[in-house]
Amino acid sequence: MKKGSIKGEIEMKSENGLLTYLKWRGDLSVEQAPFNDVDALALCELVYVEFDGVVPEQEDEGTVTLKEAFQKYERKPHKTTVHYQEKEELFEILAQSPRYENMVLSNYVSKVDTIGQEQFAAIHIEVSPNLTVIAFRGTDNTIVGWKEDFNMSYMMPVPSQQSAVEYVNHTVRGILKNYWFAGHSKGGNLALYSGVYCNKKVQKKIARINSFDGPGFSRKVVNEPEYMAVKDKISAYVPVASIVGMLFEHEESYKVVDSSEPSIKQHDGLSWQVDRDRFVLKDKVDERSSNLAQVLKAWINQMDNEEKKAFIDAFFGIFEKAGIDELEEILNMDIRTMGSLVKDLVNLPPEIREAVTTLIKMLIEEGKNRPIRM
Repeated sequence: MKKGSIKGEIEMKSENGLLTYLKWRGDLSVEQAPFNDVDALALCELVYVEFDGVVPEQEDEGTVTLKEAFQKYERKPHKTTVHYQEKEELFEILAQSPRYENMVLSNYVSKVDTIGQEQFAAIHIEVSPNLTVIAFRGTDNTIVGWKEDFNMSYMMPVPSQQSAVEYVNHTVRGILKNYWFAGHSKGGNLALYSGVYCNKKVQKKIARINSFDGPGFSRKVVNEPEYMAVKDKISAYVPVASIVGMLFEHEESYKVVDSSEPSIKQHDGLSWQVDRDRFVLKDKVDERSSNLAQVLKAWINQMDNEEKKAFIDAFFGIFEKAGIDELEEILNMDIRTMGSLVKDLVNLPPEIREAVTTLIKMLIEEGKNRPIRM
């Protein structure tokens, strides 16, 4: 990674966003200026970095400061896509900031299980002696990660939700320490799910739960007493043009954040607008986003579980058969190439075939702009 590269795309995207906040607040310790939701989003974006060989894993006892972790990371080979470069640049900014550089990283876990259809990653970030953030990664660029997200429409728990509960039950320790669960996109769903279904001893230690444009749950979950027990600790945010965060049900009240990006690209937390130490809020999501979310919900809800599974298996089966492992490979296809892959769909029921075709067109259209991430 080149030194001084922080003036790249991340800087343009983050005008009055996270980067501006880090420059303004970065020289103040959390004792001088308390840790807040904007800090939490920054750490949730950081967890997209692949920390393998950099941060001690879940079963290890070791720790490393954020600054030390960045120094180790610099010596590793790096992926070169924009998706990863932005996270590396954010990592560099945090590592050079007095507010974050001495935060302590530990308990890193990252796994992708194609057979078990699971993508899960999380990390502990000790903000101060009595507060640790557990940050959950959202969906990465793997096809298996995206399939697991879709499986949430008919299956609960999906493997990553179960892993999140096991992870917090195993790693939350300390008599006086408080924990702040947080995640972006699917990571927000995992922060919520683990907070709801962890054991009572762990639940008592939760100070706050953040979901940043994360999908909600089924109506069944939000009506359960386990959910109601942590409801007042939840702080959820979605951007003005939210799609991902509007899926499923949100019993908790969510706040709507302004963004410097249009349409679905607002899902990227680096574009969220910040005023001093808080997000710039709007009254409601825009009408187009709200309407699209309602259409998607209606589309999902009109299928029974068997039909949902058939649709999801058909959609992702196309890419599995073609040997496609990462989302970027789909986004870089043209209609003609994709058409040759979907010819096997003719034997599916018309409504399933239409749903698969519609979603494929949406992905290709978005690929003309840039990779998206759930």
